[in-house]
Amino acid sequence: MVTGKKTTTLKYKTWGKSCSNRLSDYDYSSNRPIHVVICANNKKAVFNSKNNAEITVGELLKAAHDIRFVILCYCLMPDHLHIVVSPGRSGVSLSRFLNIFKGRTSAIFRGYGITNLWQRSAFDHVIRRDEDLKAMIEYILNNPVRKGITEKADCYPYSRYFEDKIKDYIS
Repeated sequence: MVTGKKTTTLKYKTWGKSCSNRLSDYDYSSNRPIHVVICANNKKAVFNSKNNAEITVGELLKAAHDIRFVILCYCLMPDHLHIVVSPGRSGVSLSRFLNIFKGRTSAIFRGYGITNLWQRSAFDHVIRRDEDLKAMIEYILNNPVRKGITEKADCYPYSRYFEDKIKDYIS
């Protein structure tokens, strides 16, 4: 938030030029949903092809399964990925999950001659209890509609939500 010449940052803001990518006093292994945005390096439209998109989604779901992370929704756009994820009861941190997922996909794509698949780090937003999780997920799933990729969100093949898992996080 800018007030006059002084700049103050909101405590929960996790991205922007003056903020670190992670909250310093938050336990990223706690069982809370986190909205994460991971961008392709230099915002290249790497995931425009069906093959690249399917590999990425498959590895996302596999990484989450392997370390018992909970995926509430995902939406893979041509140049970035939105996920709402929770460590669940895994005890594994968000950073570890991202390292596994980004490492696996980077190794696969190197085999196709694509180096530097992802931008460094990722942006995250810890979803607080007073925020509407369903509204946030709906916003994420409507990303392809807003970008003119599809007319209906439920027709986009590279997004999905898991209602059975979402209900565990709604009071």
